[in-house]
Amino acid sequence: MAETADLIVVGGGIIGCAVVQHCAQLLPPSTRIVLLDRGPIAGATSGSCMGHLMVTPDDAEEYAFTHQSLKLWHELESLEGGFDYNPTGALYLADDPADIELFGVLRQQFVDRGDRADILDQRQLRELEPGLAEDLPGALFYPGDGVVLPMLACGAMLRVAQRSNPNVRVRPETPVIGMRRQGDRIVGVDTAAGPIDAPIVVNAAGIWSPELAAMAGQSRLPIYPRAGNLAITGHHVSPIRTQLLEISYIRFAHGAVKVDPTRTDDAGGHAVNMQPQTNGGCLVGSTRQFRGMDKTLNMELLHRSLLRAQRYAPGLAAAPIVRTWVGLRPYSIDKHPLIGPWPALRGMWIATGHEGLGISLAPITGRLLAQQIAGLPCTIDPTPWLPARFLR
Repeated sequence: MAETADLIVVGGGIIGCAVVQHCAQLLPPSTRIVLLDRGPIAGATSGSCMGHLMVTPDDAEEYAFTHQSLKLWHELESLEGGFDYNPTGALYLADDPADIELFGVLRQQFVDRGDRADILDQRQLRELEPGLAEDLPGALFYPGDGVVLPMLACGAMLRVAQRSNPNVRVRPETPVIGMRRQGDRIVGVDTAAGPIDAPIVVNAAGIWSPELAAMAGQSRLPIYPRAGNLAITGHHVSPIRTQLLEISYIRFAHGAVKVDPTRTDDAGGHAVNMQPQTNGGCLVGSTRQFRGMDKTLNMELLHRSLLRAQRYAPGLAAAPIVRTWVGLRPYSIDKHPLIGPWPALRGMWIATGHEGLGISLAPITGRLLAQQIAGLPCTIDPTPWLPARFLR
Protein backbone atom coordinates (compact mmCIF):
# COMPACT_ATOMS: atom_id res chain seq x y z
CA MET A 1 0.00 0.00 0.00
CA ALA A 2 1.35 3.40 -0.99
CA GLU A 3 2.24 6.07 1.53
CA THR A 4 0.01 9.14 1.22
CA ALA A 5 0.73 12.84 1.31
CA ASP A 6 -0.95 16.05 0.23
CA LEU A 7 2.11 17.59 -1.41
CA ILE A 8 5.46 16.18 -2.52
CA VAL A 9 8.48 18.37 -3.25
CA VAL A 10 11.20 16.66 -5.29
CA GLY A 11 14.60 18.29 -4.81
CA GLY A 12 16.23 19.07 -1.47
CA GLY A 13 18.30 22.05 -2.57
CA ILE A 14 17.70 25.65 -1.58
CA ILE A 15 14.69 25.98 -3.92
CA GLY A 16 12.97 22.83 -2.71
CA CYS A 17 13.62 23.74 0.94
CA ALA A 18 12.17 27.23 0.37
CA VAL A 19 9.07 25.71 -1.23
CA VAL A 20 8.61 23.41 1.76
CA GLN A 21 9.08 26.30 4.20
CA HIS A 22 6.52 28.56 2.60
CA CYS A 23 4.00 25.80 1.91
CA ALA A 24 4.27 24.80 5.58
CA GLN A 25 3.65 28.41 6.61
CA LEU A 26 0.80 29.21 4.19
CA LEU A 27 -1.12 25.94 3.87
CA PRO A 28 -3.16 24.46 6.75
CA PRO A 29 -0.95 22.77 9.39
CA SER A 30 -2.72 19.49 8.68
CA THR A 31 -1.18 19.44 5.18
CA ARG A 32 1.09 16.41 4.77
CA ILE A 33 4.26 17.60 3.01
CA VAL A 34 7.08 15.29 1.93
CA LEU A 35 10.48 16.52 0.71
CA LEU A 36 12.47 14.00 -1.35
CA ASP A 37 16.04 14.10 -2.59
CA ARG A 38 18.19 11.53 -4.34
CA GLY A 39 21.11 12.43 -2.04
CA PRO A 40 21.68 14.54 1.08
CA ILE A 41 19.80 17.78 1.59
CA ALA A 42 21.74 20.61 -0.09
CA GLY A 43 24.11 17.98 -1.44
CA ALA A 44 24.23 19.07 -5.08
CA THR A 45 24.07 22.59 -6.57
CA SER A 46 23.20 24.25 -3.25
CA GLY A 47 26.23 22.68 -1.61
CA SER A 48 28.63 23.74 -4.36
CA CYS A 49 27.80 27.35 -5.14
CA MET A 50 28.37 30.90 -3.96
CA GLY A 51 26.01 32.36 -1.38
CA HIS A 52 25.42 35.72 -3.03
CA LEU A 53 22.21 37.55 -2.15
CA MET A 54 21.89 39.97 -5.04
CA VAL A 55 19.42 42.68 -6.03
CA THR A 56 19.30 43.18 -9.80
CA PRO A 57 17.77 46.50 -10.96
CA ASP A 58 17.75 45.78 -14.71
CA ASP A 59 14.02 46.48 -14.95
CA ALA A 60 11.07 46.87 -12.59
CA GLU A 61 10.15 43.18 -12.74
CA GLU A 62 13.67 41.94 -11.95
CA TYR A 63 14.07 44.49 -9.17
CA ALA A 64 10.78 43.53 -7.49
CA PHE A 65 11.68 39.85 -7.84
CA THR A 66 15.14 40.07 -6.28
CA HIS A 67 14.40 42.86 -3.79
CA GLN A 68 11.37 41.07 -2.35
CA SER A 69 13.41 37.90 -2.03
CA LEU A 70 16.12 39.68 -0.06
CA LYS A 71 13.43 41.04 2.26
CA LEU A 72 12.37 37.45 2.89
CA TRP A 73 16.00 36.52 3.60
CA HIS A 74 16.04 39.25 6.24
CA GLU A 75 12.84 37.79 7.71
CA LEU A 76 14.37 34.31 7.84
CA GLU A 77 17.44 35.70 9.60
CA SER A 78 15.23 37.42 12.18
CA LEU A 79 13.00 34.37 12.61
CA GLU A 80 15.60 31.60 12.65
CA GLY A 81 19.17 32.62 11.77
CA GLY A 82 21.98 30.11 11.93
CA PHE A 83 23.11 30.33 8.30
CA ASP A 84 25.99 32.84 8.44
CA TYR A 85 23.99 35.75 7.08
CA ASN A 86 26.38 38.63 6.38
CA PRO A 87 24.99 41.95 5.03
CA THR A 88 28.23 42.91 3.28
CA GLY A 89 26.75 45.06 0.55
CA ALA A 90 28.41 44.83 -2.86
CA LEU A 91 31.18 46.77 -4.55
CA TYR A 92 31.06 46.89 -8.33
CA LEU A 93 34.59 47.41 -9.63
CA ALA A 94 36.06 48.38 -12.99
CA ASP A 95 39.50 47.93 -14.50
CA ASP A 96 38.77 48.80 -18.11
CA PRO A 97 38.08 52.57 -18.49
CA ALA A 98 35.29 51.66 -20.90
CA ASP A 99 33.43 50.04 -18.01
CA ILE A 100 33.60 53.03 -15.66
CA GLU A 101 30.61 54.68 -17.32
CA LEU A 102 28.57 51.64 -16.24
CA PHE A 103 28.73 52.89 -12.64
CA GLY A 104 26.40 55.74 -13.51
CA VAL A 105 24.11 53.48 -15.54
CA LEU A 106 23.77 50.94 -12.73
CA ARG A 107 23.35 53.64 -10.08
CA GLN A 108 20.53 55.24 -12.09
CA GLN A 109 18.78 51.89 -12.37
CA PHE A 110 18.75 51.60 -8.57
CA VAL A 111 17.55 55.20 -8.23
CA ASP A 112 14.77 54.58 -10.77
CA ARG A 113 13.51 51.76 -8.53
CA GLY A 114 13.44 54.03 -5.48
CA ASP A 115 16.66 52.58 -4.08
CA ARG A 116 20.15 53.97 -3.66
CA ALA A 117 23.72 53.16 -4.64
CA ASP A 118 26.82 55.33 -4.23
CA ILE A 119 29.64 56.01 -6.67
CA LEU A 120 32.93 56.00 -4.75
CA ASP A 121 36.11 57.76 -5.81
CA GLN A 122 39.55 56.25 -5.21
CA ARG A 123 39.86 57.64 -1.69
CA GLN A 124 36.41 56.49 -0.61
CA LEU A 125 37.02 53.06 -2.11
CA ARG A 126 40.29 52.66 -0.24
CA GLU A 127 38.61 53.70 3.02
CA LEU A 128 35.95 51.03 2.58
CA GLU A 129 38.29 48.32 1.27
CA PRO A 130 41.97 49.08 2.00
CA GLY A 131 43.05 45.73 0.58
CA LEU A 132 42.14 46.60 -2.98
CA ALA A 133 44.61 47.56 -5.69
CA GLU A 134 45.62 51.20 -5.31
CA ASP A 135 45.15 52.11 -8.97
CA LEU A 136 41.47 51.17 -9.19
CA PRO A 137 39.56 54.24 -10.40
CA GLY A 138 36.60 53.87 -8.05
CA ALA A 139 33.52 51.73 -7.62
CA LEU A 140 29.79 51.61 -7.17
CA PHE A 141 28.64 50.52 -3.71
CA TYR A 142 25.19 48.99 -3.24
CA PRO A 143 24.44 48.33 0.46
CA GLY A 144 21.55 45.91 -0.01
CA ASP A 145 23.39 42.73 -1.06
CA GLY A 146 24.69 40.07 1.30
CA VAL A 147 26.14 36.59 1.70
CA VAL A 148 24.76 33.40 3.26
CA LEU A 149 25.97 29.83 3.63
CA PRO A 150 23.43 27.93 1.49
CA MET A 151 23.79 24.53 3.16
CA LEU A 152 22.98 25.99 6.57
CA ALA A 153 20.18 28.08 5.05
CA CYS A 154 18.46 24.90 3.82
CA GLY A 155 18.49 23.64 7.38
CA ALA A 156 17.05 26.90 8.70
CA MET A 157 14.20 26.76 6.17
CA LEU A 158 13.34 23.19 7.12
CA ARG A 159 13.41 23.97 10.85
CA VAL A 160 10.91 26.78 10.26
CA ALA A 161 8.79 24.45 8.13
CA GLN A 162 8.65 21.72 10.76
CA ARG A 163 7.78 24.18 13.52
CA SER A 164 5.00 25.61 11.35
CA ASN A 165 3.65 22.20 10.34
CA PRO A 166 4.33 18.99 12.28
CA ASN A 167 3.36 16.98 9.19
CA VAL A 168 6.49 17.95 7.21
CA ARG A 169 8.63 14.89 6.45
CA VAL A 170 12.16 15.16 5.04
CA ARG A 171 13.50 12.17 3.09
CA PRO A 172 17.11 12.45 1.89
CA GLU A 173 18.69 9.55 0.00
CA THR A 174 15.30 8.74 -1.53
CA PRO A 175 15.51 9.00 -5.32
CA VAL A 176 12.35 9.34 -7.39
CA ILE A 177 12.31 6.59 -10.01
CA GLY A 178 8.91 7.26 -11.58
CA MET A 179 5.90 9.57 -11.64
CA ARG A 180 2.40 8.24 -11.00
CA ARG A 181 -0.32 9.46 -13.37
CA GLN A 182 -4.01 8.99 -13.99
CA GLY A 183 -4.85 10.48 -17.37
CA ASP A 184 -3.95 14.17 -17.38
CA ARG A 185 -3.36 14.33 -13.64
CA ILE A 186 -0.38 13.45 -11.51
CA VAL A 187 -1.22 11.31 -8.49
CA GLY A 188 2.13 10.70 -6.84
CA VAL A 189 5.65 9.37 -7.31
CA ASP A 190 7.50 6.09 -7.16
CA THR A 191 10.66 6.17 -5.05
CA ALA A 192 13.40 3.66 -4.39
CA ALA A 193 11.77 3.17 -0.99
CA GLY A 194 8.25 2.70 -2.37
CA PRO A 195 5.35 4.68 -3.85
CA ILE A 196 3.86 7.86 -2.40
CA ASP A 197 0.41 9.06 -3.46
CA ALA A 198 -0.22 12.81 -3.57
CA PRO A 199 -2.37 15.17 -5.68
CA ILE A 200 0.41 17.78 -5.94
CA VAL A 201 4.04 17.19 -6.94
CA VAL A 202 6.56 20.06 -7.14
CA ASN A 203 9.51 19.57 -9.48
CA ALA A 204 12.33 21.48 -7.78
CA ALA A 205 15.06 19.17 -9.02
CA GLY A 206 17.33 21.81 -10.57
CA ILE A 207 19.60 20.35 -13.23
CA TRP A 208 17.62 17.10 -12.98
CA SER A 209 14.23 18.77 -13.51
CA PRO A 210 14.06 17.77 -17.22
CA GLU A 211 14.65 14.15 -16.20
CA LEU A 212 11.80 14.35 -13.68
CA ALA A 213 9.45 15.93 -16.23
CA ALA A 214 10.31 13.17 -18.71
CA MET A 215 9.31 10.56 -16.11
CA ALA A 216 5.85 12.15 -16.17
CA GLY A 217 5.71 11.92 -19.96
CA GLN A 218 6.18 15.66 -20.45
CA SER A 219 8.13 17.51 -23.10
CA ARG A 220 11.70 18.39 -22.20
CA LEU A 221 11.97 21.31 -19.81
CA PRO A 222 14.35 23.96 -21.26
CA ILE A 223 16.87 23.63 -18.43
CA TYR A 224 20.57 22.94 -19.00
CA PRO A 225 23.49 22.51 -16.57
CA ARG A 226 26.03 25.34 -16.57
CA ALA A 227 29.29 24.66 -14.77
CA GLY A 228 31.05 27.03 -12.41
CA ASN A 229 34.58 26.57 -11.00
CA LEU A 230 35.13 27.87 -7.48
CA ALA A 231 38.02 28.25 -5.04
CA ILE A 232 38.13 29.15 -1.36
CA THR A 233 40.99 30.30 0.83
CA GLY A 234 41.87 29.22 4.34
CA HIS A 235 40.27 30.88 7.34
CA HIS A 236 41.19 34.38 8.52
CA VAL A 237 43.17 35.35 5.42
CA SER A 238 40.54 37.13 3.33
CA PRO A 239 41.89 40.38 1.84
CA ILE A 240 38.33 41.81 1.60
CA ARG A 241 35.32 42.39 3.85
CA THR A 242 32.80 43.51 1.22
CA GLN A 243 31.47 41.41 -1.61
CA LEU A 244 33.24 42.34 -4.85
CA LEU A 245 31.92 42.09 -8.38
CA GLU A 246 33.48 43.20 -11.60
CA ILE A 247 31.01 45.66 -13.16
CA SER A 248 31.12 43.54 -16.32
CA TYR A 249 29.76 40.64 -14.19
CA ILE A 250 26.29 42.07 -14.85
CA ARG A 251 26.63 41.45 -18.56
CA PHE A 252 28.49 38.18 -18.08
CA ALA A 253 26.14 36.57 -15.57
CA HIS A 254 22.77 37.94 -16.65
CA GLY A 255 23.19 38.95 -20.28
CA ALA A 256 22.29 37.07 -23.43
CA VAL A 257 24.12 33.81 -23.94
CA LYS A 258 25.88 33.43 -27.29
CA VAL A 259 26.67 29.72 -26.89
CA ASP A 260 24.21 26.90 -27.56
CA PRO A 261 23.66 25.34 -24.08
CA THR A 262 23.14 21.90 -25.62
CA ARG A 263 26.76 21.84 -26.81
CA THR A 264 29.62 20.56 -24.67
CA ASP A 265 32.51 22.41 -26.35
CA ASP A 266 31.87 25.83 -24.79
CA ALA A 267 35.22 27.48 -23.94
CA GLY A 268 33.59 29.27 -21.02
CA GLY A 269 34.25 32.67 -19.51
CA HIS A 270 34.73 34.42 -16.20
CA ALA A 271 34.11 37.68 -14.35
CA VAL A 272 35.20 38.38 -10.79
CA ASN A 273 32.93 37.67 -7.85
CA MET A 274 34.59 37.47 -4.44
CA GLN A 275 32.77 36.85 -1.18
CA PRO A 276 34.15 37.26 2.34
CA GLN A 277 33.14 34.40 4.62
CA THR A 278 32.26 34.74 8.30
CA ASN A 279 35.23 32.48 9.15
CA GLY A 280 37.61 34.95 7.48
CA GLY A 281 37.98 32.98 4.29
CA CYS A 282 37.38 34.28 0.78
CA LEU A 283 35.27 32.49 -1.84
CA VAL A 284 36.30 33.24 -5.42
CA GLY A 285 34.31 32.84 -8.66
CA SER A 286 32.77 33.20 -11.09
CA THR A 287 33.18 31.09 -14.20
CA ARG A 288 30.44 29.84 -16.51
CA GLN A 289 30.66 27.04 -19.04
CA PHE A 290 28.22 24.71 -20.80
CA ARG A 291 29.56 21.15 -20.85
CA GLY A 292 26.66 18.92 -19.91
CA MET A 293 26.83 17.14 -16.56
CA ASP A 294 30.66 17.10 -16.48
CA LYS A 295 31.95 18.24 -13.07
CA THR A 296 35.66 17.98 -13.88
CA LEU A 297 37.58 21.01 -12.64
CA ASN A 298 38.65 23.29 -15.50
CA MET A 299 42.06 24.31 -14.16
CA GLU A 300 42.79 26.77 -16.97
CA LEU A 301 39.51 28.64 -16.51
CA LEU A 302 39.85 28.65 -12.72
CA HIS A 303 43.44 29.90 -12.94
CA ARG A 304 42.37 32.78 -15.17
CA SER A 305 39.59 33.58 -12.71
CA LEU A 306 41.99 33.65 -9.74
CA LEU A 307 44.49 35.85 -11.58
CA ARG A 308 41.70 38.27 -12.42
CA ALA A 309 40.59 38.34 -8.77
CA GLN A 310 44.17 39.08 -7.71
CA ARG A 311 44.17 42.08 -10.01
CA TYR A 312 41.50 43.66 -7.80
CA ALA A 313 42.63 42.25 -4.44
CA PRO A 314 46.42 41.65 -4.64
CA GLY A 315 46.51 40.10 -1.16
CA LEU A 316 44.69 37.09 -2.55
CA ALA A 317 47.97 35.95 -4.12
CA ALA A 318 49.36 35.18 -0.66
CA ALA A 319 46.19 33.51 0.64
CA PRO A 320 46.33 29.70 0.60
CA ILE A 321 43.67 28.06 -1.56
CA VAL A 322 42.40 25.11 0.47
CA ARG A 323 39.67 23.79 -1.82
CA THR A 324 38.55 23.97 -5.43
CA TRP A 325 35.40 22.45 -6.92
CA VAL A 326 32.75 22.62 -9.63
CA GLY A 327 29.03 23.27 -9.29
CA LEU A 328 26.33 22.87 -11.94
CA ARG A 329 23.70 25.61 -12.15
CA PRO A 330 20.25 25.02 -13.74
CA TYR A 331 20.17 27.43 -16.68
CA SER A 332 16.80 28.33 -18.22
CA ILE A 333 16.87 28.89 -21.98
CA ASP A 334 15.17 32.31 -21.68
CA LYS A 335 17.19 33.37 -18.59
CA HIS A 336 14.08 33.34 -16.38
CA PRO A 337 13.23 30.65 -13.82
CA LEU A 338 10.09 28.54 -14.10
CA ILE A 339 7.80 29.03 -11.10
CA GLY A 340 4.20 27.85 -11.10
CA PRO A 341 1.84 25.15 -12.41
CA TRP A 342 2.58 23.02 -15.46
CA PRO A 343 -0.75 23.21 -17.30
CA ALA A 344 -0.12 20.11 -19.41
CA LEU A 345 -0.35 17.87 -16.33
CA ARG A 346 -2.72 18.80 -13.54
CA GLY A 347 -1.16 18.67 -10.10
CA MET A 348 2.40 19.20 -11.36
CA TRP A 349 4.16 22.39 -10.25
CA ILE A 350 7.63 23.57 -11.20
CA ALA A 351 10.31 25.61 -9.44
CA THR A 352 13.61 25.49 -11.34
CA GLY A 353 15.92 27.29 -13.77
CA HIS A 354 17.41 30.00 -11.53
CA GLU A 355 21.02 29.47 -12.65
CA GLY A 356 23.32 31.87 -10.72
CA LEU A 357 20.49 33.56 -8.79
CA GLY A 358 19.10 30.47 -7.10
CA ILE A 359 20.29 31.43 -3.62
CA SER A 360 19.07 35.00 -3.99
CA LEU A 361 15.67 33.98 -5.34
CA ALA A 362 14.91 30.93 -3.20
CA PRO A 363 12.64 32.65 -0.65
CA ILE A 364 10.50 34.51 -3.20
CA THR A 365 10.27 31.34 -5.29
CA GLY A 366 8.99 29.39 -2.31
CA ARG A 367 6.57 32.17 -1.39
CA LEU A 368 5.17 32.59 -4.93
CA LEU A 369 4.68 28.87 -5.43
CA ALA A 370 3.03 28.42 -2.02
CA GLN A 371 0.73 31.39 -2.61
CA GLN A 372 -0.38 29.98 -5.95
CA ILE A 373 -0.97 26.50 -4.53
CA ALA A 374 -2.94 28.00 -1.63
CA GLY A 375 -4.94 30.28 -3.93
CA LEU A 376 -3.69 33.40 -2.14
CA PRO A 377 -2.74 36.78 -3.65
CA CYS A 378 0.90 36.77 -4.73
CA THR A 379 3.54 39.06 -3.24
CA ILE A 380 4.56 40.10 -6.78
CA ASP A 381 3.09 39.42 -10.19
CA PRO A 382 4.02 35.77 -10.99
CA THR A 383 3.26 36.05 -14.70
CA PRO A 384 6.85 36.49 -16.04
CA TRP A 385 7.95 33.27 -14.35
CA LEU A 386 5.03 30.97 -15.17
CA PRO A 387 6.16 27.74 -16.89
CA ALA A 388 3.17 27.90 -19.24
CA ARG A 389 5.18 30.26 -21.47
CA PHE A 390 6.97 27.19 -22.83
CA LEU A 391 3.71 25.52 -23.86
CA ARG A 392 2.51 28.28 -26.17
